[in-house]
Amino acid sequence: MTLISDFALKKIQPGQRVSLGGGSNVADLTRAIAKADLALDLYSPAPATRQLGASLGLVIKPAEEADQLDLAFDGADSVDFSLRALKSKGGIQLFEKIAAQEADEYILLLPEGRLREKLDAEIQLCLEVAAPAVKSLLNFAKGLALKTSVREDESILGNKLVDLYAENWDKIEEVNQQLLAFNGVVASSLFAGEVTSVITVQNGQAVEIRRGENHD
Repeated sequence: MTLISDFALKKIQPGQRVSLGGGSNVADLTRAIAKADLALDLYSPAPATRQLGASLGLVIKPAEEADQLDLAFDGADSVDFSLRALKSKGGIQLFEKIAAQEADEYILLLPEGRLREKLDAEIQLCLEVAAPAVKSLLNFAKGLALKTSVREDESILGNKLVDLYAENWDKIEEVNQQLLAFNGVVASSLFAGEVTSVITVQNGQAVEIRRGENHD
């Protein structure tokens, strides 16, 4: 158990409906839940987490089967001080957002140093796109001065995953809205308002920082 997973475990009460996303800290939390033998109704948007749970004797259902969640824990590739997050590498943002919208609290578990003033420009914005729309989307994205790459792997639903890069993400919300309005785009990996708090390590201690609170 890590400082982060220990802190997160203490937020969970028996009988709650909890979603477990992806990432190493969520995997640690999943193991901690199994060890604590809490009576929970568990869900996950991540097939790998559901498989981990099964190996630990936990029943973890797909996140889209939940009508409501008390808590949803997840990881992120980059988070800024406004708690905007890029969750791009896994390519399962559609299902992660389903968990986020069903949860009373959507909490990111972050390694020390991942919460920064600005989103990391080295982390891509990932779009899930219906295959017939990819070619025209790539042309549209180039008009927005974005570099593009199409992954070989498809999404869970069989759609294409398109990665977009910019020199910086200072105007990411504006760009994201233009992309989401494009015909054929299913979901974006930018979480602009879903995150309610982050749990991370500062000065050797696990802390929870809520939206609107000072990040120091």
